[in-house]
Amino acid sequence: MAPAREMTDQDLLRAYVHSQDVDSLGVFLGRYEGPLMRFVANFLRDESAAQDIVQETFLRVAKKPSKLLDVSSCHNWLLKIARNLSIDHLRRLARNRKHSRALEYEAARSAAAAVPSIDRLEKSERMARVRSEIDRLRPRLRMVMLLKVQEGKSYREIAEITGLTTTNVGYLIHQAMKTLKTRLEDLREASS
Repeated sequence: MAPAREMTDQDLLRAYVHSQDVDSLGVFLGRYEGPLMRFVANFLRDESAAQDIVQETFLRVAKKPSKLLDVSSCHNWLLKIARNLSIDHLRRLARNRKHSRALEYEAARSAAAAVPSIDRLEKSERMARVRSEIDRLRPRLRMVMLLKVQEGKSYREIAEITGLTTTNVGYLIHQAMKTLKTRLEDLREASS
């Protein structure tokens, strides 16, 4: 038998389902922990909640791994589960806080760090501004933008993950880009 790291996702899942090979499950989950954490943390803007969501996603795999044996893309299935759990989390926050989520942004670079060049500083400020504007998008627009830009998913894959139609995904991405273009107009004018 091939070492667990060289096995396909389906082989790892079968090993866990048929012989309770916990190491195989660990290798499978290890493949997806980073990408799921990145997606959920950026979507929720809350690393602690993202860890809980990813853990719950993995618990669902551990409880019913056979569900994944027939899917064409384990990554897309895991993203869909993490997305659904994330939306449930946001709904709970909305009920508990009456839509008063606090936005958190990264702290300024340490004063002890070397002073960056003007160009690097301006580029860093522009990137922070773009990221800030993406964070300000409505949750649905932010979600499709993260799946498209950060995760590199196609419209079809985003539709599969979100349960939307491909046409709707295209429309939402168009709306997000249009909103970002308007909000970032001053950046475009400054760079011309």
